[in-house]
Amino acid sequence: MDIQTYLTNICQHSGLDASQLEVTIDDQGETIQATIKVPQEESGLLIGFHGDTLSALQRLTRVVFQEELAEKRLIVNINEYREQRTERLQQMAQNAAQQVLETGRPYHFNYLPSHERFVIHSTISEDLGFADLQSASEGEGRDRVLVIRPKNANSPPKSDQVVA
Repeated sequence: MDIQTYLTNICQHSGLDASQLEVTIDDQGETIQATIKVPQEESGLLIGFHGDTLSALQRLTRVVFQEELAEKRLIVNINEYREQRTERLQQMAQNAAQQVLETGRPYHFNYLPSHERFVIHSTISEDLGFADLQSASEGEGRDRVLVIRPKNANSPPKSDQVVA
């Protein structure tokens, strides 16, 4: 069985008709991109809350095909969810950074997976308008949060913190 067949079978076992979905695999050398297209009203079933189901599907696929994938990176995407989520995260980062610049108070995001924290960190560090800000991840596991704060500033008490 190959990755395309495996993902197609999972989608069908989830209740999707084969005629409703399209699974394509693009081997880009170091990365294998698996793209699943389903009717928009069915996408939530495979994406889940904040992409949790999609991340689990990607992990399962990685485990099942770990010998074949070896050192290659596997990315599973459904209806361009990952691109849309990246755009939303960038907008959230910009809004939060603007708020920190205006108030001088740190902004705390609730738990985000590591790849989503990376998007926030990158957005803040690459925008020259936010040169006076820094972003940092604090805590461990599910308690890990991302904080945007002014550089060289002491944090105000927790009661003044803004949480996303």
